[in-house]
Amino acid sequence: MTTAETSGTQEVSNTALLIYGIVRADAEPKAEGIGKNPAPVQTIKHGKIAALVSEVPVDQPLERAEDLQAFSRVVDGLVADMPVIPIRFGAALADPAAVEEGLLEPNADRFEAALDELAGHAEYLVKGQYVEQTVLREILQENEHAAALRETLRDAPLDVGRDERIALGEMINSALEYKRQVDGSTIVEALRQLTEHLALRPPTHEEEVADIAVLLPLDKEEELVRVVNDIGAQWTNRVDMRVVGPLAAWDFVAAEAPEQ
Repeated sequence: MTTAETSGTQEVSNTALLIYGIVRADAEPKAEGIGKNPAPVQTIKHGKIAALVSEVPVDQPLERAEDLQAFSRVVDGLVADMPVIPIRFGAALADPAAVEEGLLEPNADRFEAALDELAGHAEYLVKGQYVEQTVLREILQENEHAAALRETLRDAPLDVGRDERIALGEMINSALEYKRQVDGSTIVEALRQLTEHLALRPPTHEEEVADIAVLLPLDKEEELVRVVNDIGAQWTNRVDMRVVGPLAAWDFVAAEAPEQ
């Protein structure tokens, strides 16, 4: 938090600087910050780099999911216009001096090199999700034992055949995991035609086939969409494929700010 001298006493500021990311010093971002009363995003410069910051009240913690989403939108919204090293959500420092001395100065060389590598690039997320009924039908067609057990249990009371129900669930989950590995590998191999910069993110739900971050030149976005659409066309009504982006390179170069 910043301080100011007032009538011989030290007054504590009620704001801090929330840090969004690192950009080149000549960047001119046009964005609003986050919070109940958003302040403009501005830059604090050090040599060839700058930090993107906005003032936030220290008595209004940014802990809601909406705050994280808004923060990500601010950073991701700049990617098409400038290379950005995203800073993990929630990092705030007291004042411009703390940002320069605690974040920019000690990391200047590393940040400069990363910005050079990111120039003209963005992260994209390639997501695939099974169509539940289609993949379940596929599993049962391939596993006669599971299909027979499911048929036996179909009309049985819920309190009957507990062990059998558990066994059926385990068979289906095991088959689904195997399919996820095989189909996920197919997606990865297709994406490797475009870039070697891939990051596999862990699945967040059972029907998820893949959630893969790729770092790609912005001018290859249409090619990426074409590749993903081609995969989706091969798996029509089986796997829903989509591309999210361009985004900041969260899965490749996201940085942590020093604690204060």
